[in-house]
Amino acid sequence: MPDLSAGPVLLRRHRLDDVDDIVLACRDEQTWTWTTVPKPYEPEHAEAYINRTVGTPIDGETRWAIEVDGRFSGNIGVMLDGEARRAGEAAPVGLGRADVGYFVAPWARGRGVGSLALWLVSDWSFREGGCEVVTWNALVGNVPSRRMVEKVGFHVHADPSRRMVVQRGERVDVWTADLLPEDLVPLDTLLP
Repeated sequence: MPDLSAGPVLLRRHRLDDVDDIVLACRDEQTWTWTTVPKPYEPEHAEAYINRTVGTPIDGETRWAIEVDGRFSGNIGVMLDGEARRAGEAAPVGLGRADVGYFVAPWARGRGVGSLALWLVSDWSFREGGCEVVTWNALVGNVPSRRMVEKVGFHVHADPSRRMVVQRGERVDVWTADLLPEDLVPLDTLLP
């Protein structure tokens, strides 16, 4: 998993010294409302997450810590579908699909951090992951996340997917979107 960077954003491996900031971010009401992180979120959750992510993909998912100004500022991950994973490092573009998910810590919101991170991971998925499409979903009502994917070039589908995700024991509706390589906006349009 390579480090990726653009502007003030660095995508890197998670580290154990991220625990305190992960806990703060995951205890934020917006993070809890729009994700499936446990509530209450404890340091043990962050430690277990880091121990599972460092150096290895989780169930085919590659995850990066989002760092801004030397501080953990969120999480972003991409899950390649079976075709892209089987193709491995020599994967030609066009074999698979990637699903992307993320959260941005409250101290990094409103600065374009999420859009840059999403652009980097989408570009990586096309170039290195052998993907021809990147998909996204978010709980209906998560307007900041929707704006972020639209800013990067994703096409949000008109109708929500009903009861697609389980959040804390309840099936909920989600918005869905997709991005093709030609939809990805130029990186310089997102730089501060």
